[in-house]
Amino acid sequence: MNTLIARHRAVTRIAVPCLLALAALVGPGVATADAATAPRAKSDCASGYFCVWTGTNYTGTIQRISATNAYRAVTLSTTRSYYNHRSKRTWLHQALDGSGSHVCINPGVSKASTSGWQATANAVYLATIANC
Repeated sequence: MNTLIARHRAVTRIAVPCLLALAALVGPGVATADAATAPRAKSDCASGYFCVWTGTNYTGTIQRISATNAYRAVTLSTTRSYYNHRSKRTWLHQALDGSGSHVCINPGVSKASTSGWQATANAVYLATIANC
């Protein structure tokens, strides 16, 4: 019986410090959700970016675009909401080369729910001119 107690104490002396060290690394309140599936918000779009989300109300996967004066591909399967968090206008285009339907989006403008071709837009053009 004394051998069993001695083994238990030995395991405890090793296991407890290891668990405490692991808890210190992880930290309190750390979320375990996968970042790709974590809920998003409009505030996830940093200043200077045009952002699109796969879900309405700025949820789902986000794509942030900051390059100017060139067509940039929207790599998401859908563009269900967007936010122009830039000081210049942005064009949202139906086709990757800028053809087809398009809409000019003034600085600070956002849309929580898109429909029609905007929900499957393929490109953006971040202009250097302020307003539409």
